[in-house]
This record gives sequence, structure tokens and C-alpha cells, in this order.
Amino acid sequence: MRDARARLGHSTPLNVIIPLAGQDFERPDGSVKAEMAVGGATLLSATLKARPWWSAAATPVFVLRNTAASQRFARETLRAEYPAARIVWLSHASGGAAWSAAAGAALIAWPEAPIIVDLCDIVFESDADVAAAFAADPALGGLALTFASRHPQYSYLQLAPDGRMQEAREKVVISGNASAGVYAFRDVAVFHAAFAHSLHHRATLSHRGALFVCPMLNGVVAQGLDVRCLPARSVWDVKLAGGQPGPPDRSVARSPAISDTP
Repeated sequence: MRDARARLGHSTPLNVIIPLAGQDFERPDGSVKAEMAVGGATLLSATLKARPWWSAAATPVFVLRNTAASQRFARETLRAEYPAARIVWLSHASGGAAWSAAAGAALIAWPEAPIIVDLCDIVFESDADVAAAFAADPALGGLALTFASRHPQYSYLQLAPDGRMQEAREKVVISGNASAGVYAFRDVAVFHAAFAHSLHHRATLSHRGALFVCPMLNGVVAQGLDVRCLPARSVWDVKLAGGQPGPPDRSVARSPAISDTP
């Protein structure tokens, strides 16, 4: 197993890329999905505040389509609430969240630090320490936040008995380990090599002609690095009626790191 370059320090900052350029982001009334009310806050605010790695000192990169609705959202919300944020504007819809995340990588603040790609549409609890996980294991190339489910809405990771990822698929139920829409890569070099792998294998890794972030983890494994899962708990998903992903299929074997109670 390849040693992933230099060992990261515990004070390593984190890059956070937040793609908000999907076809479902904008609403007919001119609002955007990130503004949906969740427990007295907006979906974006509730999601980020629940992430254990988030802080006021963060320098996130938001990726948006250059439309009137997204311009208004950036002006009224992103500039006001996240003044250190960097914004990438896309003139047209991208070929999927993986493409949007790759565009966001152009503006990350720390090329040597881990990159988190957060789709910010699933609220969950977690005590994940992403920086510490990479610092403790030089063979670790990627992480995914996961929970137990078999709902066809999600992407899935198949794990070996030792907890290392064997395969990741977009919207294909290959296990009981559902993605919570948050992925971490050791650094920008690992990230871009993983994206290149998706490009080379787009015939099998694309979904409805688009490339997404979860299958990029196959490209991390292809680099000789490990991918592991960290548990997401108390999952609330805006894409599902009532916000709940539903009970998992108990017949599916799961890693000890995956909670039975999302």
C-alpha cells in the first residue's frame, strides 16, 4: 500500500468545497434550496454548523451557476454570512458534481491540506476528525461519511471485512453503507488523480451521463491508497419526504463503524 506523501500535522487546515450548481438548486419562485428552513435556520447554515470540522475561520469555496437567483443568494447570504468564502461561477450547468467540485479546487486556500467536498443537503451529527484521521494514517487517501440504509436515492460504498472500501457506486445499492454526501481527499493531488480516474472510466462510473463525487473514491483506491468510512448519525435528508432515509435492510452486513440508527 502506497505511503501518501508527507504525514499531515494535527494543526493542518481543511479545504471545504461546496458545489451548489445542481439542476435542483434553484426554485421556481426565485429562491434556492440552500435557503430552505430547517429548525429555525437555513439548510446551508444548519448543515455547516452541524459539521464538526466547521468553524468561523473556514475559507470555503462555493460553486454556483451564474444565474440571477444564485447571484442574489451569494450577495444576500454567502457574502454576509461567510465573508472569507471564495466563489466559482459557472456560466453553464456542469457535467455533474464531480466537475463542479473540480472547478472549486482551483480556488482552495491550502493545496497541501485535505479537501472536503460537502454537498450540504443532508444534515447529520458526527464527531469525525478528518484532519486527525489523515495525520494518523499515511496510507489513507479518502474518507466518506456514511450511514445505514438501502434507499435507492443514495450512493453506496462496499467495504472489505477490515473496513477498507472496495467499491463506490452512484445510486446503485451495492451494500448497506449509504453516503451522507460528504467526502474527503488527502490533498489536491489525490483529488485530481481521483477525478481523472472517473474521466477514464466514465462509461462505468457515470450516472445518467454525469460524473459525481462518490465514484471518485474508486480513483483513490486505484492510486494504491485506502478509503474508509466515518459514521453519520441522526440523518435528516431534505431530498426525502419527512427528511428520514428509512430503516436499513438488516440483512446487509455492515462495518462496525456504520451506525444502525441513522
